[in-house]
Amino acid sequence: MSRTTAAAPAPLPPPLPPLNPAITGIRNGLPVTTLDFLSDALGIDRTALLDILGVSERTVQRKESAASLLSPAASDRLSRIERIFNLAGEIFGDTAMAATWLKRPSRALGNEVPLRLLDTDMGTQFVERELRQIQFGFVF
Repeated sequence: MSRTTAAAPAPLPPPLPPLNPAITGIRNGLPVTTLDFLSDALGIDRTALLDILGVSERTVQRKESAASLLSPAASDRLSRIERIFNLAGEIFGDTAMAATWLKRPSRALGNEVPLRLLDTDMGTQFVERELRQIQFGFVF
């Protein structure tokens, strides 16, 4: 009579590394200074960036005076804008060109201004797709 032995269970995978510090930072809230840095880099008024973030100037002023952080939702939108700006900079090879592209209506995006689409995840996906098409030469 043959005896079959049960195979030893597979070893557990190694533990996942801690969350990316950027994700933790977004969840905790980004410093208000990030807002000023990005508005300067994009060459837009801080108020215009706040409009995209859905945050009032007064709210930001209160957070500045209290040395407080942006909300996780505003931080997420701000990091989304920064990510797309960095991607555009890589594709165009120049941050000034990237900022200009983000601020001008795009025929491929239904004549929408790409920066204005970054207030939603879906809009961000459209902008990123358009940038990837530019990157790989599939401009329509």
